[in-house]
Amino acid sequence: MQESATESSCVVCAHEITNPICPDCLAKRIRGWLAEVRPALASEVDGFDFDGMVPCLFCGKGMSICAHCFSKDVYEQFAERHPGVAEEFLSRFDFDLRREMTG
Repeated sequence: MQESATESSCVVCAHEITNPICPDCLAKRIRGWLAEVRPALASEVDGFDFDGMVPCLFCGKGMSICAHCFSKDVYEQFAERHPGVAEEFLSRFDFDLRREMTG
């Protein structure tokens, strides 16, 4: 049974947003990490605005997609083309992804 969505729920998974980091701010941090380990891949990560009622911890913009769902999308993109990077990504930007991917 899926939870009912609220103003503070993710529009993708409908769970309460508990790590309020917007896709733009999270993408900046992912690109920063990639610039150190695989600079050529940094341009492959883009954030986006999806307005919502939950303020981002870093920029304060309203957001409605949780860090887990955004990170899962980035992980899946890396897993297809760069499996080694995907594994390291999981260790740095987990947001409960390991439990989901291995469970």
